[in-house]
Amino acid sequence: MTNKKKHSHLEKVMKWMAETSNHQPNGISAATAAVDPLVWLNSQPPTCINGITQRCLDLHKAKYNDLDKAQRTVFGITIAQLRARLTDKLNVTANDVNESQWHTQLTLAVKSGQPAEFTSNNTDKQCNIKVYAVEKLQPRCRQLHNLIFHDNSLCAKIRSKLLPSNNLENATTNCISLGGGPGFDHVSFCIAAQFLYDIQPHRNVLLPKRVKTEVYDLYNHDWKPVMESLDECFEDEKNLTMHHVDLRLDLANEKHEQLRTSLPSVDIICVQYVLHENASFIVNDQNQIIGVMRDLFIMAPVGTVMIITDSSNKLFRCLKDAANENGWTYLCSEELLDEGKRRAYLGPKSFLVLERIN
Repeated sequence: MTNKKKHSHLEKVMKWMAETSNHQPNGISAATAAVDPLVWLNSQPPTCINGITQRCLDLHKAKYNDLDKAQRTVFGITIAQLRARLTDKLNVTANDVNESQWHTQLTLAVKSGQPAEFTSNNTDKQCNIKVYAVEKLQPRCRQLHNLIFHDNSLCAKIRSKLLPSNNLENATTNCISLGGGPGFDHVSFCIAAQFLYDIQPHRNVLLPKRVKTEVYDLYNHDWKPVMESLDECFEDEKNLTMHHVDLRLDLANEKHEQLRTSLPSVDIICVQYVLHENASFIVNDQNQIIGVMRDLFIMAPVGTVMIITDSSNKLFRCLKDAANENGWTYLCSEELLDEGKRRAYLGPKSFLVLERIN
């Protein structure tokens, strides 16, 4: 497939996005408002053709497909280039990949419900985190990216925090990434934010959303140099930092001072593939969430969006209970069915998206 063919979907999206500038609701100036393409498609009224009322997305199926293919293509090109740069930066060879034991370590962690040992040492019993960073970059970022662009009510909340801004006061989105390794979540958010900016018809008067991400990990000292390498390969601005967290402890623990400081201003909390492998520590005998996760449900500000993905949904009932007790609304596979939606194609199989509403 030629590059021209690959980019034709993006060109189509930009063309019909330009049409949205003539249909802004409530008198909003087209030159100052960023448009979420999925929200706009869903806002179009159904049309009656030959006595049959069509849903808005059925009517605009070609536009929806162009958007889906455009965002996937842009992501694929961007992540492939980033992976190549990161491989060179970390000097990861094919032999390193063959000898790494991270697959085994991660499988054991999931089975035991205890965290995998991610250290910078490369021995038979330990994970080579440089290899892990390179090998997992594309799939981990892809799953979150595709979830961001899924057509449902709470993923629209995620996108709203990544849309470009028309003023400096709202130009930054603050993210907390728990167990985020070298910065996978940050990469996904940034690619999505850039795509949402690039398709705006009046982007010349808008500011692309600046994503600032604090990564928290049990092995923060080992991950930090890998994170710094990823950041250097990805962007010039230093919007990615590494900090310590131990999910087995409470947020009040002295080790979590930075997390407590950052929580009041957070916009998005992302918890990807880390809870199930810590299950034996973060759920008590009464099937209640404890430790840092419980405190995040209690203390996160209203308006915070939380994204949880995992290898299993076994903890989701406990997480939903914590959400219900603390003023969160949520959506996962069961709620998707209620909205008449399907799971995100090539997105995470087990996910829970939440918003603090009171």
